[in-house]
This record gives sequence, C-alpha cells and structure tokens, in this order.
Amino acid sequence: MGRMWTGKRKAYRRLPARIAALAAAAAFLSVAVGMGGVDVRAAENRTGISQICLNVASGIVPGSSGGSVSVTAVGGNFRVGSVEILNADDDWMGGMTPRVSVELYADQGYYFSEAGRKAFTFTGDDASFVTARRTNGNGTLALTIKLDKLENGDLTVTGARWEESDGTAVWDYNPRAKRYEVRMYRGNSSVTSIRTTSENYYDFGGSITRRGDYYFEVRAVGSGAEKGDWISSDSWYVSAAEADDLSGRDYSDGPGGSAYNSNRGPGVSNGYDNSYNGGPGAGSAGGYGSGPGIVTGSGNHWCLDQYGWWYQFANGSYPYSCWLCIDNKWYCFNESGYIRYGWILHNGLWYYCGPDGALMANTRTPDGYYVGEGGIWISS
Repeated sequence: MGRMWTGKRKAYRRLPARIAALAAAAAFLSVAVGMGGVDVRAAENRTGISQICLNVASGIVPGSSGGSVSVTAVGGNFRVGSVEILNADDDWMGGMTPRVSVELYADQGYYFSEAGRKAFTFTGDDASFVTARRTNGNGTLALTIKLDKLENGDLTVTGARWEESDGTAVWDYNPRAKRYEVRMYRGNSSVTSIRTTSENYYDFGGSITRRGDYYFEVRAVGSGAEKGDWISSDSWYVSAAEADDLSGRDYSDGPGGSAYNSNRGPGVSNGYDNSYNGGPGAGSAGGYGSGPGIVTGSGNHWCLDQYGWWYQFANGSYPYSCWLCIDNKWYCFNESGYIRYGWILHNGLWYYCGPDGALMANTRTPDGYYVGEGGIWISS
C-alpha cells in the first residue's frame, strides 16, 4: 500500500511542472507579439507583392547644381518612403548618370515576395533597376535605381567655313560644346587625322601642301562621351602657288632678302608657254599632263602643265617634298610635286636653284651671292 501511494505522489507532482512549462511558453509568445515581434500566424496570412511599378520624375538639369527626383507608387499595397540622390557631386554635367535610393514599405497584410530586376517597372522619366534588398520580415525594400545619362543638349555645329587668307577652318561657337573634333579632306582623300580643339577654329594652313579642292568636317563633343553629327564646309580650290604660300614654304626669300620667282622650266632659257615642246636636257618631248600622278607617257620623263614642271616615273608616280638627281643635276620638288626655283631653305641651309630648276654650285647666284660645294650658300 505504501509503495503504490508513493508512486502516485511522484506522478501527481510531475503534472503541474509540464503545465507550467506550456503556460510559460504561451506567455512568452504573447509578450513577443505585444512587443512588436514577428507573429508567425500573421506572417503566414500576408499577401506577397511580386510586381512593383514606380513613376519617376527627375528635376535634374545639366549645367545646374542641385535638383530633385520624385518617385511615387503606381497601384496599391505599398507606399514610397524616402528618396535620396546618391551622387556625391551635384554639379550636373552632360554625360553624368544620376543614381537614386528609394525606400518602399508594404501595407499591412502584405510583404515583398520578389526583389529581382524583373519585379520592377518604371514610368515617367527613364529609369532602370540597379539593386534591391528586403528587410524587416520582407516588409521593407531598399531600392537603388539609375536615371538616363544626362544629355548635353543640342551639339549641332553651324557656319562651317574657310578663312582663305591663311587656311583656317572656322565654325560658329556652340556653348554646350566642351571641345570640337575636326578633320580635312582634299577631294575624296583624307589629308589629316581627327584633330581636337577647344576653340571654334583650327589652322590647317600647314597641311595644305598641294593644289586641289579642300573641305573640312567638324563636330561638337559634350561634357561626357556624347558627340554631335559631322558637318562639312564648302569646298575651296587651292592652286599650287597658294598651297606653297599657305604651308609656309621658304623658297622665295633668300639671303639679303632677294627673291626669284621665275616660271622657267628645265632646259628652258627664257619664259615658257604651253606651245613649248622641248623638255630638259637632250631635247626630249615635254609632257602635257593635267597634274602630278597622271600617266602622260612611257618611261621616266618631264611633264609640264598650267602650274609648272614636274617629273613622272614610268609607273605613274612622281617625286614630291624631296631633292632628286636627274641626268646628273639636282632638283627640288615641293609637296605638290612641282620643281622649285630661287633660294630654298633646307635643314637650316640656303641653296639656290637656277632658271632651269637645277641646283647651282661653286658659282655666284643671279643676285650676287656665292654658293660653294654642294650648292650651300657661303655667307662670308
């Protein structure tokens, strides 16, 4: 009898302990919910938000400071909290990309079930998804978006024209351009690579070395990488003599300020005209090509056109910007391919080419100066 009672007492004492534990757990849950903790039963009953549409309106203007961005919710079940521009520099220029942080809060009974790129759509000003992060039991979403790159405005260039006195390309000033890119052509051939300038002009005089039709193209470049369209100037015809003047060739003024501008060609003792058929040297037939680079006969031979004498090789090419020994005489050719006369400054030394175009040496020039071995002027 005594053992049975003892057993019952032990069993009877254990029952209140279990009830107390369950009661303590229930009390803890009740306190947690009351203090703002997660109500598991409530979370299970919430509705997920998988599509988020936002309207974005930007007040950022290139060339200004500050600016604002407004973001509003399109549809219900969530609201927009804080909106903050993240760029450290608020002096806006073309080419910059504004980045914006947006806080979103789900309405009661809802949570954000998706936070990937596909969950977001934007209306209003162009915006795109960067990143998103959910917190507070998916009831809050921290979103980062970026706006379209800021434009520089109108980068059109107008008024492209030549300053023919010195070969300068000129165009109208565009206040939105940070710099300009410009390049020059002769006929269908490119003469220069793209040149860059911060001014609304560029001096091409030194690159105009041959006769022909010249034009240039120019475009404006904004603050970033944005560029306007290429526009072309009118074509400008430059003669061989004008090309020599523009490119700064030193052949007219020699020692003592003397000048020699004869139009006499090789083998000609007086002025020539287009009826002359005698070539240099042994009376070979002269050529009448329309310009350097045009085949006018077979073999190496002299050619004469309305601009002067030039020399053509059998393959149709011609010498230019160089000295060349032909039939034991030295001739100097300009960059247009025509022979030069009179005083010529080359590598800091003066030389003289006579009426036939050949280099004079060990003698006195027509203006009284002595040229020695190799044709170099001896100053004393």
